Amino acid sequence: MRTICLVALLFTFWASSASARDMRLTICDDGIACPAGCDAHFLMNSSDNGTRYAFRPDSSRDAPKVCILNHECTICFGEGDHSCMSAKYRGGGPSKGTFDFTPAFYEAMCPRSDIPDALKRQCRALDQAVKALGYNARVNCFATPDHPNCRTVVAQAAAAQRDDTPKREKCLSLGEAAYNQQQTDAREQRVDGCNYSKLLLGGSAAKKWHRLLPAACRPGTFVDPFGLDCCSADVRFAASVDPECRPFFPRP
Repeated sequence: MRTICLVALLFTFWASSASARDMRLTICDDGIACPAGCDAHFLMNSSDNGTRYAFRPDSSRDAPKVCILNHECTICFGEGDHSCMSAKYRGGGPSKGTFDFTPAFYEAMCPRSDIPDALKRQCRALDQAVKALGYNARVNCFATPDHPNCRTVVAQAAAAQRDDTPKREKCLSLGEAAYNQQQTDAREQRVDGCNYSKLLLGGSAAKKWHRLLPAACRPGTFVDPFGLDCCSADVRFAASVDPECRPFFPRP
């Protein structure tokens, strides 16, 4: 599993500009590596766990206890107690000072009126991005795969995922080291739970990344052409990582 959802950091929103200590909110989906089927949850850096920004519900901000994996955790986006809420904690991942939320979390929380202001602003920012980039008016190929504008891109993505699945399964069965020893083509070697290409890709030396491979995406989702994230029917996520998922959202 990756230690941080890289692309989600391209679209972030500070909980408030008033304090450098306020937590940052992101939206993230890295496929099978996303815990619990990428249900409504958050990830955080271990250094933030057990602080006044993330603590067990049976403790307090003044005497915080470490949140328990896969249990509810009280999280706070800023200094004020009104910035706090409860959310399911699924583990580590992002850099210090960041809460990584799943698309399912925003889907569950954004319609509500009883959420902290920081989260309300993040929801508005995501929805504004959806409208500004036109995702609300595009064809959603995940919802309508048989649409004439979707058939080719869906078929190609599904074929890539189908072809890559036995490679991932073999890698998991043998272990990465043994699997990679059998690959004469460096492009076929895998890392990070067999979900990524071992070969670094990208532009400059500072911007290279391990490409997310097709089988690393859950059924019904597909890796984007850049190999950075798993695209799904969720338009908030698509807008947040634009233009990654744009091929799956063609114009009518």
